[in-house]
Amino acid sequence: MRDELTIAIGELYQGIRHEHWHGRTFRQFWEWFNARCIQIVGAADAGELDELEVRLLEVRAEVEDGGYAVASDRLDEVIEPPM
Repeated sequence: MRDELTIAIGELYQGIRHEHWHGRTFRQFWEWFNARCIQIVGAADAGELDELEVRLLEVRAEVEDGGYAVASDRLDEVIEPPM
């Protein structure tokens, strides 16, 4: 995978950190996250897609572990700092 994509994945990991999202809604998070993933995939060559899929699924697992995966009726709730 090219350096640009590796860097983009690293930036995605940085972007999902909780301190960036406190006071914003889950909807805002998901709009940003989905748009960024689409940009990253769009920049990839066909031969990079398999590895990129694995890397993006790893980020998605971190997102879910971080508590961002909420039911659709909670998307407009504000993300609060962990206690």
